[in-house]
Amino acid sequence: MNNIKNKSLRISDFLKDKNILFFPADLPKQQLFERLIGSLKVLDAGLALKAILDRELWGSTTIAPGLALPHARIPGIARIVAAMGICPSQIFLLFIGPVNNVQEHLAFLASVSSLFQTRGFLEMMVQLKTSESVLAKIRQLED
Repeated sequence: MNNIKNKSLRISDFLKDKNILFFPADLPKQQLFERLIGSLKVLDAGLALKAILDRELWGSTTIAPGLALPHARIPGIARIVAAMGICPSQIFLLFIGPVNNVQEHLAFLASVSSLFQTRGFLEMMVQLKTSESVLAKIRQLED
């Protein structure tokens, strides 16, 4: 198993137990996004959802089979907020960043990409049953 080499930005620093949610396989994507955004501290959840859905219209944010990275930038956020949705065969790591910090946004994308490239990542995550165990596994991979 490959550990994450990029120590400059840790995904686990942006996730909290309450932002890691488990979903059934048949939940429509928009409802999944609504629930993930609902777990985050954003001033305007409607704006965040619209920005995520608009970004999805440009093209799917699935970066590998079973791994998706829905994301957007909106005003009124000081730093990136993130939530993870785990379905039986897919993981969504949704994040919303500030409009004026493209560098942090790109660094987060790069760190998530590294995490998602860990051999067996999807299989490891979908077998875990609690948000605490998911966060602990991510931290272990980042160390």
